[in-house]
Amino acid sequence: MSDNLEAFLEALPDKLTEQLSAVVREQAERLSHAQREALQALEQSPDETGHLEESCVVVPGSNDLEFIVQAGGELTTKEVREGSGQPYDYALGFEFGTSRQAARPFFFNTYEAMRDDLQKAIDDGVSEVLNND
Repeated sequence: MSDNLEAFLEALPDKLTEQLSAVVREQAERLSHAQREALQALEQSPDETGHLEESCVVVPGSNDLEFIVQAGGELTTKEVREGSGQPYDYALGFEFGTSRQAARPFFFNTYEAMRDDLQKAIDDGVSEVLNND
């Protein structure tokens, strides 16, 4: 993050930071929900997707105005082959495909489809918060 932006964020009154944080978090949750819906629309059985849907979450970032939308990770990482000791996150295989499985994207394509609307909602929320104070 740039020093100017960091300084601006630090200067915001707590009330504004809380309101802006709620706006950003709401849009992050909206995206995560849409990604779970996209995954469900692929009509894959839980045997095939395992904990993938459950792994679609929003986590706090490095400051009060940052939220990270993610899928995969600890819930979807297992050994490539039993006994290999090599970790493999099957969320990546699901999203991008493998040599044995076609890609079944649900994460980045959903973000791309929603990006402009998400940004507009955040921009509108920021304007509303700043104009009401």
